[in-house]
Amino acid sequence: MNLSSWRRVSGNRNESSGNIGVIMSLFSIVGTVTALGQSVFNNDLTIFAYVEITEATGRRVSIEKVAVCNDIMARLEIGAVGEFFVDRIFKFSKSFRCQMFGIKSNGVAALDKRNLRTRTIIAQLIFGLALTPLFGVGLLLGVPTLFKAVTVVTHDRHAKFYGADSEYARRLAQQQAVRI
Repeated sequence: MNLSSWRRVSGNRNESSGNIGVIMSLFSIVGTVTALGQSVFNNDLTIFAYVEITEATGRRVSIEKVAVCNDIMARLEIGAVGEFFVDRIFKFSKSFRCQMFGIKSNGVAALDKRNLRTRTIIAQLIFGLALTPLFGVGLLLGVPTLFKAVTVVTHDRHAKFYGADSEYARRLAQQQAVRI
């Protein structure tokens, strides 16, 4: 089952929790991490070839080329059980396609402070602007990136992670690690 058909199923299942963000491709998976693919890492993030999560029904969901920043990496391990929040940033990319931006498990919640979607859009806009004087080549990159930038403004990751209940959101926010 490919990711786009899974996302539609998930969107129907989780309608009560708000907009799943099909335009932005935010989704969550409830299950157990059963496999982590090979990875490349630096001080900021780890990029896994795949992360496989098995749902309670036994269905396995494999997320390919997923970037995991340090806040989430501290909680991600084989056997971790909970709800995993993912942002599908690209359809095709050499380095990564998705970012795992949140985990809720065993009474602990972790929401990543880094938004790779925003950072990628800014980098593509700068690159597009730099190439625009070269026969307008940068417009081919810049114009689609402007449409992606609208999704950052219109959809909120925090709302997807925390939900609509303000008391629950406050408790989850208190569980976030303090950065020094």
